[in-house]
Amino acid sequence: MFESVRKAFGDVFDGLHRKGLLSQGDIDAALAEVKIALLGADVDYRVVKTFIARTREACLDEKVLKSMSPGDQVIKVLYEELTHTLGGQGGKGIALTHIPFRVMLVGLQGSGKTTTLGKLALLLKKEGHYPLLIPGDFGRPAAYEQLQKLATDADVSFYGGSFGSVEELLQGADRWARDKSLDVLLLDTQGRHEFDTQLMEELEKVGRLYYPDETLIVLDAMIGSKAIPLAQSFDRVAPLTGAIFTKFDSPAQGGAVLSFKEAIGKPIRYIGVGEHLEDLDYFVPERHAARIVGYGDMDGLLKRYSEAETQANAANVARKVQSGRFDLYDLREQLLEIGRVGGINKMLESLPSAVVPSGAVVDEGLAKRFMAIIDSMTDVERRNPAILNASRKRRIARGAGVDVREINRMLKQFELFSRMARMAGNKHAGGLGLPRF
Repeated sequence: MFESVRKAFGDVFDGLHRKGLLSQGDIDAALAEVKIALLGADVDYRVVKTFIARTREACLDEKVLKSMSPGDQVIKVLYEELTHTLGGQGGKGIALTHIPFRVMLVGLQGSGKTTTLGKLALLLKKEGHYPLLIPGDFGRPAAYEQLQKLATDADVSFYGGSFGSVEELLQGADRWARDKSLDVLLLDTQGRHEFDTQLMEELEKVGRLYYPDETLIVLDAMIGSKAIPLAQSFDRVAPLTGAIFTKFDSPAQGGAVLSFKEAIGKPIRYIGVGEHLEDLDYFVPERHAARIVGYGDMDGLLKRYSEAETQANAANVARKVQSGRFDLYDLREQLLEIGRVGGINKMLESLPSAVVPSGAVVDEGLAKRFMAIIDSMTDVERRNPAILNASRKRRIARGAGVDVREINRMLKQFELFSRMARMAGNKHAGGLGLPRF
């Protein structure tokens, strides 16, 4: 996500750092490149216009132009403006203010509403709530069975009572929730197109009967600025309170995400980051702004470690790195842990651009080959990889069934992991804060 924008911003920042002191012309030229990058990523042109105007005003402040590091100050301004455009500080999903709390998902056919509803139920359950999934999609024959299975998989309640109309469904679900002391109702709805007048009128009726506290539109992150008129059409019949973007782990340019809050005036609540039931996360604007400008997302990375119950192990590895005792046993353990939190490339994406070479991509299959290499070493070699000379490498390569070049690649990766672990250990000492300001 945002890869083309990140690359374009990186080129702009490199140019700013080479110039030293900046003039108004330098800033205008840099913002012209930023504008092209945003429009190229299919960000809504009105959002781009507002963003550039706001950023230019902030960059022309005397404190920026006369700063000892004006290039860094411009990056800081862009980070702050991107955070504002994406929704501002925060990002905690929905807040349940009373019981029962009613949530309704809307969107196009095939947008992933039903699956997303199951993911949301699991996430709310982890927060300590007691969700009830309600099968309100009458247009797709398999929707009822799909939602029922998702409820089983997430171990949450499902309303499967008899009903012949929407009114009966909603009344029955409400009684069921009160009887079972369930605190949040999650309603699935039929997918529809904004040009289907009849279905949109039916959605308006459902909204009046259900009276949702949150109406979230489910959008595909890959549809670009078309998300804006689509969301506006739904907002007219079922007033939206926010959005959930699916396929956030795709190579989408991110135009829809960058446009949504500014254009619709409603926050992005959650993002789908994979196909599994647990792959729904809160949308935190400052994290994504930080990644776009090259600051990385170490908070998000460490959160994933915490959720995988490996933070203590990561901290232990960091201490080993700092004391010079990080060895290939530790690398093997880290490869296993990284697989549990999304893989090597997802981890690299979360690091500041100054740490990871531009365009760095790792073959996820390397992890298995690296572990085979480590398993073919002696205890002494694992604890002290500096002794690996040419003859030792040839012996290990034969044992692991790989080429010697693979061993050299692994040793380079070992150095990269050492740097990553050192950063994790320095986080609370300021080592992972936004650099240079």
